[in-house]
Amino acid sequence: MWMAIPTLMAAAAALPVWQQPETESERQLEAALHREIVLGDLKGAIAQYRAIAGRPASQAVAARALFQMAQCQEKMGLRPEALATYRRVAVEYAAVTELAAGARSKLADFDGSTPGPRNLRFEEGEIGQVPPGWFVPTLPREAAYVAELRRSGCRSGVGCAMVLVPSNAPRPFGDLMQSFNAAPYRGRTVRLRAWLRLEPRPPGDLVNSWLRGESTTDDRAQMRLSVDRQNHRTGFFDNMDDRPVRSAEWTLCEISGKVDEDAQFIEIRIMCIGRGRVWVDDVSFEIVR
Repeated sequence: MWMAIPTLMAAAAALPVWQQPETESERQLEAALHREIVLGDLKGAIAQYRAIAGRPASQAVAARALFQMAQCQEKMGLRPEALATYRRVAVEYAAVTELAAGARSKLADFDGSTPGPRNLRFEEGEIGQVPPGWFVPTLPREAAYVAELRRSGCRSGVGCAMVLVPSNAPRPFGDLMQSFNAAPYRGRTVRLRAWLRLEPRPPGDLVNSWLRGESTTDDRAQMRLSVDRQNHRTGFFDNMDDRPVRSAEWTLCEISGKVDEDAQFIEIRIMCIGRGRVWVDDVSFEIVR
């Protein structure tokens, strides 16, 4: 036990944004580090890191919690989970440059067989939960899910997902996303397709939206395909801003583009803008030439 104390102190010193914990989130992070490094309780530490990342916290604290969680997952042999968590740090917390760079380095260490997008047809998962293979940006702990797997109301009859914006979200925007290794697609033209439809916001939400100063007429569904290049440069990018979906009928959407030669990650998103609900079904991603 005592031999592990210097290791814990070194880990705490690696957090450059503070010398001593000042906020509740920082104290929780220190406790999680203690559980991971001193007690060796990786499973318990993962639970604590996940809780910290799901609560209101600074970008640095949330990014550190996710990075440590990925390391615990890696140590436990949970390779797919570790990959997904490292990608979250690299994509969602790019502004926390040191940790984002560390996450990218970790991802680069994984072999070149890193799979591309998964569960595009929403065949996996539990109803009402975020579909496996996909993730949503962190919201305050009390926020509801911003994406849910559905088995009814789908176009395909297999599975679909609904993306929504919780009432306590800081802004009227929600999305469901994946990020994956771009290496197999470099220099190739790829195509992202999905069926989208917009379910109008409930009538009772119109007054609340007016009180929040939000537009009640600009609800829309959009899809995004973007390429992240070396040195934080942006490559191909299309978010359908010029052709959003506002119809309650299923609409086939498509984005095609060439993946840059130095691409590192490809990101796909299904976006709900406003307080309506966006349904997505039968997503596909393929090389076309």
